[in-house]
Amino acid sequence: MVKLTHIEILDSHTILCVFNTNERRMLDIRKVLDPDNRLVKKVLHPTVFNQAKVGEYGEILWDNAGEIRELDGSISSCEYDISPEFAYHHSVAC
Repeated sequence: MVKLTHIEILDSHTILCVFNTNERRMLDIRKVLDPDNRLVKKVLHPTVFNQAKVGEYGEILWDNAGEIRELDGSISSCEYDISPEFAYHHSVAC
């Protein structure tokens, strides 16, 4: 199973991804996520985007950038993530 082991933010929309296969790939978020989606807009904000990290399961993770509706209808913050498989298949070798 492919997993991220390291990421490096290169600019306001591009992440250098290093996978457990030792491959280095470039992921341009603008090309793979819907920029009109309000959560994607939040993630693309430079302050939030620069806080990306590798999560426990080898995913790209932003803490408190997502939202979840609770059973009582209220909205709570949660993480927003990109799976390692998605990152791998939508990135280009470098």
